[in-house]
Amino acid sequence: MAAPHAAGDPTELERVLRERAQATHRRPAPEQPPALSSPIVGRSEPIRRLLDQIQRVASAPRTTVLISGESGTGKELVARAVHELSRPHGPFVAVNCAALTESLLEAELFGYEPGAFTGGSPKGHPGLIASAAGGTLLLDEIAELALPLQAKLLRVLQERTYRRVGGCADLAMDARIVASTNRDLSAQVDAGLFREDLFYRLNVLSLRTPPLRERLDDLALLARHFLTRFAAELSRPAASLSDQALARLRAHPWRGNVRELRNVLERAALFASGAAIQPEHLELAASEPEPDHVPECVLPLSDRSLRTLEQTLIRRVLADTGGNRSLAARILGINRATLYNKLRALGLDRATSPAVSGTRHANDLAARAIRDGKALVA
Repeated sequence: MAAPHAAGDPTELERVLRERAQATHRRPAPEQPPALSSPIVGRSEPIRRLLDQIQRVASAPRTTVLISGESGTGKELVARAVHELSRPHGPFVAVNCAALTESLLEAELFGYEPGAFTGGSPKGHPGLIASAAGGTLLLDEIAELALPLQAKLLRVLQERTYRRVGGCADLAMDARIVASTNRDLSAQVDAGLFREDLFYRLNVLSLRTPPLRERLDDLALLARHFLTRFAAELSRPAASLSDQALARLRAHPWRGNVRELRNVLERAALFASGAAIQPEHLELAASEPEPDHVPECVLPLSDRSLRTLEQTLIRRVLADTGGNRSLAARILGINRATLYNKLRALGLDRATSPAVSGTRHANDLAARAIRDGKALVA
């Protein structure tokens, strides 16, 4: 029987040192990122780059984030991903800045004290900043925020405190602010429509959602994702996409991006008679050629300042629409809140036709929210 090694036995010492060296060089397996409730589908280089940026942004859970991108590219999906990777146990609150008037949006964001204004709840309202405590507040369409509210939001971001409407006490903010826009905010700053200091405060961390035309390699994955979801909702086998149909999808310009793709595939899945979607099942919007000339419009020759040109154009469009401001805003390519801001800034709010009633105004806002697939507050 072999005698046990003594404490100073060199063989035992070598074994201990070897085990320690192995433990030192043994590396733990890399952590897998947590699964998202709404995964971002894609393997293309633009999406891989975006996912990597989201991981980096999530590591700073208090820093503001600005998400820019065209309509339909999934900006809210990216905001939710940032939230779930940085503040997963808190609430995610979203508000569309273009869907509410300035006074209503202020009351919704900051809350108000009992009796702060006529028509308010007698119990007051805590506000969305308070509702998002411990989580994330998404300010969608931030470019449409009125200038007075921009100043108040800047103070919130700088001081991380806010006051309710009608209140005197400063309340602490414990929410991460994420803003999104489909506009070029730097151009808005140059035009005097957005505060430069607020732009820099929001743009600490920036993310850009790529348009679908820059990630066509993801078309097949996205189609499979949507068709599988539709099949589950309709309790039927998932339809496939023929090579010819995929080729037609790749040739489409996709001005509506992923939102347009989803709508096209949903209709195709409903009307496809066989197991595979064919090109004839795809109802794609006709490609609109870029205009090679500016539409004729009577503009003053003596004064070509931007203010005068805007006044003339807005007057002309309002006259053509019979004073319908919702339709005029769509023709001008702006939303209704921006049109109202321009009318006030240009002194046209009293010169144009009378404002529509409150009921019609609310109906217009609700109809637009339903049409865009967005609730006023998610």
